[in-house]
Parts: sequence; C-alpha cells; structure tokens
Amino acid sequence: MKKAFKYILLKHFLTVLGSFTILLFCFLTNKVNSTSIKNNEKNFPIERPLNLFNLEESADTIFNLVQKVGGKPVANIQKTRLKKNENLSSLLKRINFEPNHIIKIINSIKKLNKGPKILSSLPIGMIINYSNPSSLTGGALKLNYTKTRDIFVWQDVKNEYNSQVFLRPTRTEETLITGVINNNLYISALKSGIPENTLLEMISLLGFSIDFQREIRSGDSFEVLFTKKIDTLSNFIIETKPIKYVSMNLSGNKLNFFSYKDKFGLPQYYDENGKSSKRTIMKTPINGARLSSRYGNRKHPILGYTKMHRGLDFAAPSGTPVFAAGDGIIEKAGWYGSYGKYIKIRHTGTYKTAYAHLSGFHKNVRIGKRVLQGKIIGYVGTTGRSTGPHLHYEVIKNNIQVNPLKIKLPAGKNVSKENLVDYKNHIKSILNQKIALEKSNQNNVIAINNHNMSNKLIFN
Repeated sequence: MKKAFKYILLKHFLTVLGSFTILLFCFLTNKVNSTSIKNNEKNFPIERPLNLFNLEESADTIFNLVQKVGGKPVANIQKTRLKKNENLSSLLKRINFEPNHIIKIINSIKKLNKGPKILSSLPIGMIINYSNPSSLTGGALKLNYTKTRDIFVWQDVKNEYNSQVFLRPTRTEETLITGVINNNLYISALKSGIPENTLLEMISLLGFSIDFQREIRSGDSFEVLFTKKIDTLSNFIIETKPIKYVSMNLSGNKLNFFSYKDKFGLPQYYDENGKSSKRTIMKTPINGARLSSRYGNRKHPILGYTKMHRGLDFAAPSGTPVFAAGDGIIEKAGWYGSYGKYIKIRHTGTYKTAYAHLSGFHKNVRIGKRVLQGKIIGYVGTTGRSTGPHLHYEVIKNNIQVNPLKIKLPAGKNVSKENLVDYKNHIKSILNQKIALEKSNQNNVIAINNHNMSNKLIFN
C-alpha cells in the first residue's frame, strides 16, 4: 500500500515537473525569438548611399536628364562657370536662386556619398548648366564635376530637390596618326591631331635618340599609335594611354620604337631588336628651341670678352617647358648667382645636369625630391646674367662640365634573352594593328572624297 502511494506521488511529481519544464522552454523560446525580432528591427537596413562606382549614364542636356529621372519640367536652360573664391551657395545666389532653394540644393548634395567633400572640392571653372525654378517649371542643375562624372540636381513633382551622380559615357579608340614636319615637330604634330600629353610623351621617348635641333629637317615624317578615351557626349578626348608604337623618318633613316611592359608592369620602349630607347641622359631637354650657343670659347654677350662657355644655350620663348634629362635627385633649385633661377639634378655617381636662367620651377620641384626623365621641371626665362629668354644646359661628369653633344652615354636595359621571342610576337601584334588602322584611315579618306565628289555633281 505504501509502495503504491509513493508511486502515485512520484508520478504526480514527474507530471508537474514535466509541465514546468515545457512552460519554461516555451518562455525561453519566446524570449529568444522576441530578442531576435527586436534586434532585426534595430538593425533593419536603412537606405544605402549612392555607390559612386556603379553609376547610371549621364545625358547631354538638363532637359534629357529631367526626362530620365522623371523630374519637374524645366525651361530656359542657361550656362555659367564656377568663379575663383566662389562656392556653390554663392554661385546659386549669383544666378538668382532664392535662399530656401539654395539650402535645399546644398542639403540634397550633402546626402550623396562623400557629399560634403564634393561641395568643398568643386573645381574652379567648372561648367554648370541650370534652370531657375518658377511656378510652372522646376529648378535643376548639371555640374560637370570631373571629366567622367556629372552631378545632377533636380526638383521633383513635390517640389523637393534630389541629387545624383551620373557617369559620363565614354568610348576608347585605337588611333594611328601620321604627319609630315614642315619646320617644327611640336607644331606639326599638334596640327596632325596628336593630343598634347601624347606629344610630350613622344618627345620624351625620342629625346634619347634624336637631337631635335640638328637632326630634324623639313619633310621628315612621324607615326604614332596610341589609345584614346573619348567622352561620347562632347566628343572630346578625356584621356590617352601610353604610346604603343612611334616612328620617325629622318631623311630616310627610320627609327621605330615599341612599348613593352617591364617586370613591374610599366611600359618601356625598345627598337625592333629589343634594344632600349633610353640613355642615361637625353640629348635635348627642351623642344622647339634653337641651339644659339655651343660649348667652348666664345665672346661673352654681356661681359664683352672671350670666356669659356661650359654648356649649351637653347633660345626659346619664355615659358617653354624644360624637361629633366634623366632620372635623378634634385640637388639645387633656387637662385644661383649669374645663373638666375637654377636647377641641378644628380643622375648617377658620375653624371649631373644643370638648367639655368629659368623663369620659374614646376610646382613639384623641391630639393631632395626624385624626378623622372622627361618630366617638366621648369620653364625657359631670362633670369640672372642673360640677354634674352633661353635655357643654359650643362652636363657635369665627375664634377666637371663636359660637352653634351660629344659624350657617349650608356643605354638602358634591353629586352632580356628569355623574353625576346615574346617581344617579337608582341611587335607583330602591334604592326598588325597598325596595318588595320592604315586601311581604315584610307577607307575613311576614300569615303570623304566620294562624298565631296557627289556634292559637286549634285550642286553643279
């Protein structure tokens, strides 16, 4: 009897314990689920800022952009530029936007990714197309913020301002330009359509092998193959990539150089046999100048007596760029007695170069800073003891000035033997591309001539 009673009590106890366990489990589960829901609510994703690396394409006009985003219609579109010492707020005030509209526009741009930074870094001279708001039309702005990005601000149908960054559409084109030199490489190349930065790259590349003052003749020709990036809205070139191939025909003597990446992935230039285009020092650190005074004894134009002239003088207009003749460290940059504004560069333990009578220095020139061959370091002037604008150029070997025209300088590194086969195949690829572009250019000329002939037949 006692055993049966104990068994019944134990059974009731286990039943109660089991019920309590189930209730406790349900309570804890509910608490866990409640906490999870609460945390989810707390961490619910908010609206993401605009991703500047995944942008929609821009349009050519404010009118088309308004249609694209569904904004309030615009009218009377005008254009202005950001002036010096002007920010967007003062510009908007100048073009007659009301204060409450200015605040809304500024706040809408601030909401963009890095919006405050954008507002503080708007470039001077930036083009701004705009439409003033009215009772019937909306306010809108199109800021050409960079070469590749537009910032568009518009008023929606609720009269609120919105901002967005748009990517300007571009295309790349492989380009082959050929030309004939009439009297000056720089002017002739620009007239042929070579962008200025590509031309400076070409001069820097050829400056190791060609004396621009003595070797170029009228009738010499050149070819340049490069890639350009074009803004399809404006049809302007916004970027050029390193030259792939360049050729100069000097009185029948043809020099060809091809781009080939080194082990660091940087383009270097070599001839058909893999020999480097580079020398330790360029023959001529300036383009478009006349050699006005050679190395040696001469009657000094100011002092009036015969004096050793330990460099070369190149006559050129004030402001003409002067290039670093080789890679090196800037030892001096400042006023240096009769030399006027002066730069000295240490290239190796053996060679240094000096540049005198400059009108000014490039903004990146500082004593102790490394400079790369062919980069602009200063500008022609007539400072110091000088009778007119010119560059006085010296080559210093073992701390003694030597004749720049007579020294033999070591070449750069050639293509290694193990890479020579790959280099030869690389050249074939470039030449095939050149041939294809030549055919394309010829077809374009034929098409233009046929079109002009058709017009003559129609209108005559």
